[in-house]
Amino acid sequence: MIGIDPLTISSLLILAGASTSAICPKPKPTKINIVPYTAKVKYDYHKSLKQIQNYSTDTVDPYGFHGQTITQGFMKGQIELRHKIKFGQIKNKHYGIACAWYNEITVNINIDPTIVIAKELYRDKCMRKAILDHELKHVRVDREIVNKYSKIMGDKLMNALRSRGFSAGPFELKRMNEVTYKMQKVVQQVLELEYKKLGIEREERQREVDSLGEYNKVDSKCPNFQKKKQKLYSSLLR
Repeated sequence: MIGIDPLTISSLLILAGASTSAICPKPKPTKINIVPYTAKVKYDYHKSLKQIQNYSTDTVDPYGFHGQTITQGFMKGQIELRHKIKFGQIKNKHYGIACAWYNEITVNINIDPTIVIAKELYRDKCMRKAILDHELKHVRVDREIVNKYSKIMGDKLMNALRSRGFSAGPFELKRMNEVTYKMQKVVQQVLELEYKKLGIEREERQREVDSLGEYNKVDSKCPNFQKKKQKLYSSLLR
């Protein structure tokens, strides 16, 4: 927590009698912009069934220990978190005193999803639609998660900064880099904690989409594909 050390208090008492222009102004509440963004979904239909088996996913196999699961398609893409801070500052070089406050904080939360479907399955119109519908559920979950945590991050930041007065100072001018670093660190720590929570909830929600019931539902949509499937998958099964 950023406080006022004894040296700063002493300096402030001297300045109060000499020049009120050096005393820190009361800052306005920080402008906090939370900007969620989902890039247009990209599609990859060029990889073979054999090739996409080499990709590692977070899916927990719902079929149990006795069988072997074949990946037909998947959604890939990370949720990226970035932020930038604009500070307001006053420096009084004559007295060696400074003030700093948050002017504006912008947080960007970006999703860049790509849906991959094995080319052998993409050629079948029914399976293409069944798998695509399933993978779009994963995209929808990511969008819901990002919207939820955009609000949470905004509220958490506002509360954290409000409790600190949105500012620091007066402090010795030579401490400007140290103090603004600490102010940046507060923002970073708040966002990193919520980003970790986002990641845990995202993983739980995405695994719910990959349930046994959902997998069976996808397969049941295309009964005419079952004979083709046996032939396609035979070389992948050990």
